[in-house]
Amino acid sequence: MSNLQYKIINRKKKLVFVPFFVAGFPDFKFLENFIIKNKDKIDILELGIPFSDPVADGPVLQEINYRAILNGVSLENTLNWLKDTEIPKVVDIVFLLYFNLLYDRLEEKLQKIKDIGVKGLVIPDLPLEESEALLPIFDKYGLDLVLFISPTTRKERREKIIKIAGSFLYFVSVKGVTGERDELPQEGINFAREVRMETDKPLIWGFGIRNKSQIENLYGMVDGVIVGSAFGRKLLEGQDLQIYFDELYEATL
Repeated sequence: MSNLQYKIINRKKKLVFVPFFVAGFPDFKFLENFIIKNKDKIDILELGIPFSDPVADGPVLQEINYRAILNGVSLENTLNWLKDTEIPKVVDIVFLLYFNLLYDRLEEKLQKIKDIGVKGLVIPDLPLEESEALLPIFDKYGLDLVLFISPTTRKERREKIIKIAGSFLYFVSVKGVTGERDELPQEGINFAREVRMETDKPLIWGFGIRNKSQIENLYGMVDGVIVGSAFGRKLLEGQDLQIYFDELYEATL
């Protein structure tokens, strides 16, 4: 059992809280200050590495990726930034990044990611078949490969994903891209209940979360929630994030 899985299973709260931020947006200093200030509220930090074609993302996170790239944010300077902060020592980090950013000199990059203290990787454009082939390499560097599962995942494929999944299953709750939704999709809720009957591996709900009541409606159904676009929109609009962040965090207690 990985450290992340142990942490999720043995949590002392209703849901693990997984905020998502894109590295370097609005800037590295803001993120460092915000994350350190809220380190005791963040169960797992999902940190996105900017990419020019983030196919899993909706308009908010696409815009943030674009701005971060214009500001020169990359995998290399994100690693350098983390190396100079206390963040990896006080928060469990999972990177979300696209395989194009890893493919060249794969093992060299995995070693650097491990050395910084990152616990796992979410790779949206890595198919299941490629994931199976690369698992031994990720295992070699002690990095959990987090796999997606969604209502469109065929049963036979779902069984494979559940079998090889590491610390948790990243539950894509909608047919579509990231972004806030006014209501939780009923199809996603039904599917979560179905998957819960098939495995005891932790299930973390992603895509669509925007308010406290949505989180509360997931009690007993999943093990955690990922919130990204809702926080990103606040940052894009230049709004203060803390009160909203605290409200969603408190809903996971």
